[in-house]
Amino acid sequence: MEQRKREPGRMTRCWVGCIVAVLLFNVASAQLRYSVPEEVSKGTVVGNIARDLGLDKSTLKERKYRIVSSNAGPLFSVNPNDGILYVSEKMDREQVCAQSSTCVLNVKTVLENPLEVHYVEVEVQDINDHSPTFQEKDKTLEISESVLPGTKIQLKPAWDLDSGQFSVQQYKISNNDHFRLEVKDKGDDGKIPILVVQKSLDRETTGTHSLILTALDGGKPQKSGNMNILVNVLDINDNAPIFSKDYSATLNENAPVGTTVIQVNATDLDEGPNGDVIYSFSNSVSQNIIKLFDVNPVTGEITVKGSIDYEEKDRYEIEIQASDRGLAPLATEKSVNIKIVDMNDNAPEIEVTSFSSSIPEDSRPGTTVALISVNDLDSGLNGKIICRLNDDVPFTLTPSLKDKLFSLVTKSPLDREKQSQYELTITAKDAGQPPLSSEKTINVVVSDVNDNSPEFSLSPYTFYVTEGNDPGVSVFSVKASDRDENNNALISYHIVRDGSEENKVTSFLNINSENGDILALKSFDFETLKTFQFQVVATDSGTPSLSSNVTVNVFILDQNDNAPVILYPVSSNGSAEGVEEIPRNVNAGHLVTKVRAYDGDIGYNGWLLFSLQEVTEHSLFGLDRYTGQIRTLRSFTETDEAEHKLVILVKDNGNVSLSATATVLIKLVEPKEAFAASDVKSAAKDDEDNNVTFYLMITLGSVSVLFIISIIVLIAMQCSKSTDYTSKYLQETNYDGTLCHSIQYRSGDKRYMLVGPRMSIGSTIVPGSHANTLVLPDRRRTSEEVRHILNGELGRRRAHWAGCAAVVFLWSVATAQLKYSISEEVNEGTVVGNIARDLGLDKSMLKERKYRIVSGNAEPLFHVNHNDGIMYVSRKIDREEVCAQSSTCVLNVKTVLENPLEVHYLEVEVLDINDHTPTFQEKVHTLDISESVLPGAKFQLKAARDPDSGQLSVQQYKLSQNDHFRLEVRDKGKDGKIPILVVQKSLDREATRRHQLILMAIDGGKPPKSGDMNILANVLDINDNAPVFSHDVYSVTLHENAEVGTAVIKVNASDLDDGPNGEIVYSLSNINKNELNVFDINPSTGEITVNALIDYEERDRYEIEIQASDKGLAPLTTEKSVIINIIDENDNPPEIEVTSFSSSIPEDSRPGTTVALISVNDLDSGLNGKVICFVNEDAPFTLTPSVKDRMLSLVTKSPLDREKQSQYELTITAKDAGQPPLSSEKTISVVVSDVNDNRPDFSLSPYTFYVTEGNDPGVSVFSVKASDRDENNNALISYHIVRDGSEENKVTSFLNINSENGDILALKSFDFETLKTFQFQAVATDSGTPSLSSNVTVNVFILDQNDNAPVILYPVSSNGSAEGVEEIPRNVNAGHLVTKVRAYDADIGYNGWLLFSLQEVTDHSLFGLDRYTGQIRTLRSFTETDEAEHKLVILVKDNGNVSLSATATVLIKLVEPKEAFAASDVKSAAKDDEDNNLTLYLMITLGSVSVLFIISIIVLIAMQCSKSTDYTSKYLQETNYDGTLCHSIQYRSGDKRYMLVGPRMSIGSTIVPGSHANTLVLPDRRRTSEEV
Repeated sequence: MEQRKREPGRMTRCWVGCIVAVLLFNVASAQLRYSVPEEVSKGTVVGNIARDLGLDKSTLKERKYRIVSSNAGPLFSVNPNDGILYVSEKMDREQVCAQSSTCVLNVKTVLENPLEVHYVEVEVQDINDHSPTFQEKDKTLEISESVLPGTKIQLKPAWDLDSGQFSVQQYKISNNDHFRLEVKDKGDDGKIPILVVQKSLDRETTGTHSLILTALDGGKPQKSGNMNILVNVLDINDNAPIFSKDYSATLNENAPVGTTVIQVNATDLDEGPNGDVIYSFSNSVSQNIIKLFDVNPVTGEITVKGSIDYEEKDRYEIEIQASDRGLAPLATEKSVNIKIVDMNDNAPEIEVTSFSSSIPEDSRPGTTVALISVNDLDSGLNGKIICRLNDDVPFTLTPSLKDKLFSLVTKSPLDREKQSQYELTITAKDAGQPPLSSEKTINVVVSDVNDNSPEFSLSPYTFYVTEGNDPGVSVFSVKASDRDENNNALISYHIVRDGSEENKVTSFLNINSENGDILALKSFDFETLKTFQFQVVATDSGTPSLSSNVTVNVFILDQNDNAPVILYPVSSNGSAEGVEEIPRNVNAGHLVTKVRAYDGDIGYNGWLLFSLQEVTEHSLFGLDRYTGQIRTLRSFTETDEAEHKLVILVKDNGNVSLSATATVLIKLVEPKEAFAASDVKSAAKDDEDNNVTFYLMITLGSVSVLFIISIIVLIAMQCSKSTDYTSKYLQETNYDGTLCHSIQYRSGDKRYMLVGPRMSIGSTIVPGSHANTLVLPDRRRTSEEVRHILNGELGRRRAHWAGCAAVVFLWSVATAQLKYSISEEVNEGTVVGNIARDLGLDKSMLKERKYRIVSGNAEPLFHVNHNDGIMYVSRKIDREEVCAQSSTCVLNVKTVLENPLEVHYLEVEVLDINDHTPTFQEKVHTLDISESVLPGAKFQLKAARDPDSGQLSVQQYKLSQNDHFRLEVRDKGKDGKIPILVVQKSLDREATRRHQLILMAIDGGKPPKSGDMNILANVLDINDNAPVFSHDVYSVTLHENAEVGTAVIKVNASDLDDGPNGEIVYSLSNINKNELNVFDINPSTGEITVNALIDYEERDRYEIEIQASDKGLAPLTTEKSVIINIIDENDNPPEIEVTSFSSSIPEDSRPGTTVALISVNDLDSGLNGKVICFVNEDAPFTLTPSVKDRMLSLVTKSPLDREKQSQYELTITAKDAGQPPLSSEKTISVVVSDVNDNRPDFSLSPYTFYVTEGNDPGVSVFSVKASDRDENNNALISYHIVRDGSEENKVTSFLNINSENGDILALKSFDFETLKTFQFQAVATDSGTPSLSSNVTVNVFILDQNDNAPVILYPVSSNGSAEGVEEIPRNVNAGHLVTKVRAYDADIGYNGWLLFSLQEVTDHSLFGLDRYTGQIRTLRSFTETDEAEHKLVILVKDNGNVSLSATATVLIKLVEPKEAFAASDVKSAAKDDEDNNLTLYLMITLGSVSVLFIISIIVLIAMQCSKSTDYTSKYLQETNYDGTLCHSIQYRSGDKRYMLVGPRMSIGSTIVPGSHANTLVLPDRRRTSEEV
């Protein structure tokens, strides 16, 4: 609260206000006390207040006797007629006063006029209406069977809502042998029951105990409540799991992962985690077994985890361990024997012993490519192998005397160009059931021999080169390929230069010999050279080299390199200049002259466009863009200059255009002077045009004749080719008539056809012929040929199987086998044995025959000397690394000699030495053993590993000397010996927490070697000690209002046990919900902290129970009481209560009028409870005290004015005398009610309004508004207009006013031209009593509207229409004033501002109208072509928002002058146009015929060129070729098929590459001597 500083005098007034005597205002007070039992019925009389206070009953109702304040107001009511206090509803003392020992309710009653306040205290007396109840109906306790007698377990007390003797007084427990009850009395906090163990518990005898706890109160009769207690006796882990039987099983090898082998089962007599059995592999199980098998820890099911291989091991003995989940688990082990059943599961293995990946394509059949060996790990039929090679290869397999050894050899010639690489698949299949097979794929590469000439990608080549190319830069390129590879396919290029005149252009060409790029040594010019051809030769780098040539055709493309040349005009000095004279009176469109130009380029580069680059007057002359004609754009006037200069730009259409310019001087002469000159030029021009036309006609006729002759020749050539022959080929019944162009020939036994678009059904496409060479079926095959084919097919099938079963004499191979032995760890270079001597080999031939080791599982371990045939050790051999734990270590070595091939197999046995020490997987092994284990308990340890075998492996174990453990050893045969640790004396954790042992493993070597492992046995604790608090009594003081989180006290307990059994957890025990919310305890540290608000007034002392429990499986607990005394603080500010309050007071109330009754209270005592109160000074109110302590009255102290302030926010402040002082405030709102003391006020005085003329009658035009500072009816205003009947005020008869809102309506429409302004009076009256009024003057101004259209003043005709006629001479100049249109508008401002515009006019170029003045003037001089009469319609409109307009019509007549010009040149101009048109048509016709003629010539040349040219054939070089060759065209007509066959073609013709195999090149018989 805000504490305000006061001056000394002001403080004195506050104190005086609080202790003023009763005489300041008449208030009487008194206090009574009644008592009533709880649960009485509604309407029960509590007491007669009026009688006991001596009040007059007859005045109670008049003085509004009532209950105004009570902390239990709804529970009681007072009768204003007799003053008796009644119970309003049934009361429950426990609900009203909770657990308070005394329940007193305060009731405050008030009478008015004069004011009296009476306090009544009503004590509600308790009755025994509640039974004791427990928070839980059923309570479950878990107690370990190991607890000792005397152990105490505190229970939660029962609760009884009654108080005193009616609350819980005693507890009883049902009769039993194992438990008794103790009761702890905590005074005001009640009694707490404690369950005490009086006899040891045995879970095996009784697992649960059911008890009934009864709580009784002190009522008569007694009431009681029960709680069922279920005591579960917790088990301790004292039984190990037991397997039900011995276990053995059989398992097929290669069993799928997840296959169940067997399921083991063990049981444990304990329960819970102590009885839950977990299965696992024993510590003695090797990692190999763990990789192969898995055991389900829950079900004990053993499943396959890895690959089971009979060949690797045929029997497994697995140790399975069953352990419980106790804190100190107990375990048992059992052996499971698994026997593996052999399956045919090994596919044959193929090994390429010696392999040459590349073989020349000219190798002879029988050449050896590789040595192949096959092997199968299975035995019997499963190990018997059949092998074969894929059929479609020119290779075969031949067997050897040595079983499962083959040689891969060629069986037919090879051709790299047909196939350069072979994927050979060797398949080996055993004889097992089901049979297994495997494949081995090897790649054999056929190396190249130079047997193919280079081939060009196109023949002939055609290139297009743009003229003006850069010299020395590549212009095009040729490309040839060679089917050979490497150097045989390395191609070089050169150009054939024979020195002939036709081939002289090759001297300007050069070719890059590596890539075929051709460079031009000079720049080509299209105008000089348009096309040429030459020969290019491609040669490979093989030995001997092969070559081929190709023709290259080159066409030069035109570039824009010629600028246009001006043909006309040309002056005498050769410059492009000319002078033209024309009469001044020529019309628009008159042809002045024509500019002619020429460009040496063709196409777009020679297409010329004309444009004006410079001209004196742009409006006089125009230039045709395509023809170059210059014409006049308009007639000449007197003001035009007599001489004009035109500069014409002539430009072609090349990408970078070139141009030329011509200058034409045009002189204007008078008509009479021009006629003579005109006639002379016209005659000359006619002659010139006639000559041109004559030449064009002759040229057109010549070209047409040539065109017709070429067409006739073309038709004759086509007709001469077709002769009718009936085809004896392709007689298919389903032929559909599609034309097919073909050339047929025969080669040996086959017939070929080079075909066009369609093929004959049944024909075969020749491989490599680009899909256009067919092999026709031969109908003449004999039965002998058929028999030969069938026999060949059957023979090929037999050959594959014969290759696998051929006898030894097919090739010579000798085999032998030796066996050597050598100790491991011998030095590099140690002699293993003399192979050559032992096998009787010739030492001098070993190197020549490439004697070597080719295979073996230990190939890098040995090497053989080529000179003496002795095998040496290549590096130091570690038997354990090579053969792991095998009892015998034998390595297979394979040696090979060539020419002839011999294979020898060697066996080398590596002998073991004692070179390894026994080792344990762990250097330190930790065991956790409970101190409760009995002597004889066994713990299996992990065995030591020794890589040595036999007697050199681990033979015995020894344990260091100690009193508590001994050692047993289990012998598992091949799996070695397993050490087992046995407890021989009981363990005591308190005596020795840890035992350190040393386990030693010793092998059988001489001298023996050993390895150690440290064993650390940790003795695990059992929970046999309860926590103990460090102090007997805990007591502390705490200030009320301590902050949440404040530390109160820290308790401490200790436990002698170890681990979780010794870890202590603190909690609050048997505490009611209120105390549980107030305090909290840290479960780890025992620190008690404040958790909620501490209030001294609510409770001054707390006694809470702290429980310390350990974390054992069956926790043990101890409890201790903590007493907390609360220190009082001044923490309660005064409380302000408005007992009676009138929220509204009239503004004319007199000073001293009571507004409200105020009571103040402070829960603190002494000075902290003394209260000073005051109200804010800036309000016309004050507080006056009463005889009743802390009761005040709020009264007015000065007059009120609602218009100044209609509401007061009064803040009542109460402050106690504590240190530091506390205060509180109460704010109440007092509303001052209105009295009618204000007149209405208009918002403006006077009002001024502007009304637009032409308003709608009966519609509101403006409004007046008045306001009243009063409220409600005092501020409700009505309006009316003052009408006095005077002449000045007569306009008010056309006005009306809305009495409610002041809206004024006009009953008629105003006219600005009639009435421009007027005024009247309006009155506003409120609805108060008495009513008040005021008036205001209203001034109204009428605004003009655009409601008058313009009126035409001139021109006006005799009949009154706006029309007029004006005559002007034809020869007037531009700007001549014709007339002026005049108009008027009655409106003012913008509505009367007029604008003029032409709405209709005969010729817009002749006349113009001034927008603002209406003047009509000529825009130019008149010409002879202008009409004699013109009509102008003028629109006149104003500038209103919606403009109004009028129109006037003016007819203008032109008066002709007497002089006129002769129009002699009109006919001349027409004649010129006619001649020009004829010439144009002739030129178009000539161009069209010329183009058609050129096309026909090109077609004729192309047909001739398509015939054969001379090439030397490299195709069809069959020795059996019989020269049959025919040219035919086939088609179908109806049911018959025809073939148009030409003459036989020359033998040796060559198919042109790139022609899709249907164009022949004929050989040239004129071969020169140099070529021969």
